[in-house]
Amino acid sequence: MSASQDHAPRILFLHPKTLVDSWPFPVDTLGEVFKAPSAVYPILAGAIADLPIDVEIFDGYVTRETLRNYQRRLRRADVLAISVMSPLKALDTELTIRLAKALNPRVQIVLGGNHASAFPERWIGCGADLVVTGEGEIAFRRLAEAWLSRGHLSDVPNLVYRDGDRIVRSAQTAPPIALDDSAMPRWDLFDLRPYRLGTVRRGRCAAIELSRGCPHRCDFCNINTFWGHRQRYKSVDRIIEEMDRLHRLGVRELIFTDDNFAHDYRHTTQLLEEMIRRDFRFGFGSFLRGDTVRLNPEFAALAARAGMRFCFMGIETLDPRWLKSHRKGVRAPDAAAMYADVYRSLRANGVFLVGLFITPAEAPAEEFSGKGVDGVVCDFHYSADLVAQKGSALYETLMKTASVGKDMFYHDWNMPSIVVSGDRIQPSRRNMRVAVQDALNLFALRAHLSASRFERRLRWRHIGIIAERLLCSSAMDIRRYKIAKDQSRSLEDRQRSIVSSVINDTVLRRLKAGGRWKSPLALRNGLWSARKIAPLEAGRVPAPVTAATREGSA
Repeated sequence: MSASQDHAPRILFLHPKTLVDSWPFPVDTLGEVFKAPSAVYPILAGAIADLPIDVEIFDGYVTRETLRNYQRRLRRADVLAISVMSPLKALDTELTIRLAKALNPRVQIVLGGNHASAFPERWIGCGADLVVTGEGEIAFRRLAEAWLSRGHLSDVPNLVYRDGDRIVRSAQTAPPIALDDSAMPRWDLFDLRPYRLGTVRRGRCAAIELSRGCPHRCDFCNINTFWGHRQRYKSVDRIIEEMDRLHRLGVRELIFTDDNFAHDYRHTTQLLEEMIRRDFRFGFGSFLRGDTVRLNPEFAALAARAGMRFCFMGIETLDPRWLKSHRKGVRAPDAAAMYADVYRSLRANGVFLVGLFITPAEAPAEEFSGKGVDGVVCDFHYSADLVAQKGSALYETLMKTASVGKDMFYHDWNMPSIVVSGDRIQPSRRNMRVAVQDALNLFALRAHLSASRFERRLRWRHIGIIAERLLCSSAMDIRRYKIAKDQSRSLEDRQRSIVSSVINDTVLRRLKAGGRWKSPLALRNGLWSARKIAPLEAGRVPAPVTAATREGSA
């Protein structure tokens, strides 16, 4: 970035505005109900905090914003940084990339995250300029330094980029960062007002990272392989320092981002006791394994005293054979009895348990995991079909037998992803009939009138989200849904048709020229609106230095 610029280079850390979504259920219903910000962008902003760069963080998924204002925001950026974690958001992210390039051809787009790391070359083909694979802080800082100094991209670790007609992977790999030595997250740059968990009456909400990784071997998960089946921790002192800073910013609700909270029980006990001693009075939630509670009977009471109000638990299914075959690591001989005991322990201490279930690929179409579990092993549950995610051990196993039914770069909840045997394809159970049938039980209906304000809010928000999604339906939504459900066509053919219905010149022209767009989630934040962005010409970012540009200048 040249010194002749009249302003410091602008980096926009962006969670894209939802331009295209699943139907009739949003891609991320869980995220819609438990609205908490991602810790990724404050962490990366902290890594470059001392560099002469203007940083903006914008969450288009949560913040209500007009299309015109969003266009201005994209035009202003010199660099657009997006974290892509799932194939469920790939289509929306690709459309965002193409829109940003159409509005601002000079913008450099850098991607990171789990999904970007699994498909770096594909993302370069979709319009991204650079992809940071794996852990981001060291690589992203080195990339920012290369931009400022006109350094060579080959010196940046963990980087995939285009060099002329070639796509190049950096030969360098950044070592794992020491979490205690990492820069403090820049939460002061994040507008936290739109976020809400509902665990306390007042106060803002943020996310905090206690550890990274997971040592377990569940074969359907690609998070454990992404982190090398290891879990690294911040010290209690470092975590408390971050909590103290958040508390001074007015934060009173937290979500712990750990994939496996309390795995190191001694570390967690020290943290919870210190939170109690400091009297932070945070309301918080986390992802939690059932065997952590089973093996530590005093955990629920201690966590509740420290402020735990809810947890997400990957129960998957109550079938012990399936759990064993997919390496879940649940050692109790009776999974149903174990989870019932865990639920009673948490409920007795006022902790709301959200059960996450996976329906096996081979299950008949009329069956789904999670049926009848509310009030037995959890307070509320979500059920999803098993997905063959690239990067997981399951994906590698299925690829050997040609059982991955389609390209997993994109995915839609309305489509299956696995060939069970021969020509038999995994049934798709994502439909309104199953959802209504699942919700019509006495426990669920009583819970809508619960004495718990948190539980009432959670139950009614689901109804509001689905009603909103249906109200904001477009012809394109219905067309994609019908394509996804068309069993007369192969999975690959369905997916190609869905992608081409969104990624095309007509849609892009409408987005670029239009002042209005029927957003799938346009109403979800009521009267909240983002600060208006004035039109401003983007800065001039020099092209990255590669072998091709060096030869051209010579």
